[in-house]
Amino acid sequence: MSERTYFPYHPLRWRVTLLAAAVLSLGLALWACYGWYRGGGALEAGRAALSVGLLLAITSVVFRLRPRSDWGVRVGPTVLTVARAAAARGHIDIPWSAVREIRRLGRARDTLVVFLSDDRRVLVPRHLFPRRRDFEALVAAIEEKMPPLPYDA
Repeated sequence: MSERTYFPYHPLRWRVTLLAAAVLSLGLALWACYGWYRGGGALEAGRAALSVGLLLAITSVVFRLRPRSDWGVRVGPTVLTVARAAAARGHIDIPWSAVREIRRLGRARDTLVVFLSDDRRVLVPRHLFPRRRDFEALVAAIEEKMPPLPYDA
């Protein structure tokens, strides 16, 4: 019996990789802005604008992937609550009666797919968790709470 009910998202590996990309794009943006400042034409201005845009895009993704309270998966007695990974706020409450089945997909079986009774599905990828064992503990907790299959022989 698993006693853990909350599994927070904390994609540390992705955040570190994106921070390194942000540092590289900052260097690229500074280089392009310096070239534009030294008298470059429209090409240098466009290169500087694209570099700054890339830096802003990477920084916004790093900001969205920061750990926050209630950003994760909560396995409750009557409901499974999954926070939206890309959204700043919001979560999906799934009653256990609406869960049809769960499966692990992907080549490395690193995506948990919760199939709902209304032919929808909710994906929970492993890369949102800090370690593989946290993801495995979540899978075990959900499998433990799954309602028994009808007509199971």
